Amino acid sequence: MAIGSDPEHPSTTEDVPAAPGWVEAAMDDIRRDMLPDRPAVRGLCNGYLDCLATAGNVADLDSHHDRCRRRFLDGLREDGALSGSALTRLEQRLEALEADITARIA
Repeated sequence: MAIGSDPEHPSTTEDVPAAPGWVEAAMDDIRRDMLPDRPAVRGLCNGYLDCLATAGNVADLDSHHDRCRRRFLDGLREDGALSGSALTRLEQRLEALEADITARIA
């Protein structure tokens, strides 16, 4: 019996949406270039990636990306991680990433 099919040996693999590796790598670059390395900020980045990963079943991909980005930016603003022009530059990089995602899906 294969591991995962036996209740006494459950699989450790979870079936959850995940962003493609290239998206995670791009987000790692953005985080390293523009964001402080703090647990709260890493959590916000992971939440953004999780949100992007759930876009597979949405009718309006652009609106979904907008919601993900707004939530992420609002979290950074509330945390005090970024403000002003730095937040604007980050938003532009996120929009470019989201455009790449859309282009690769189409």
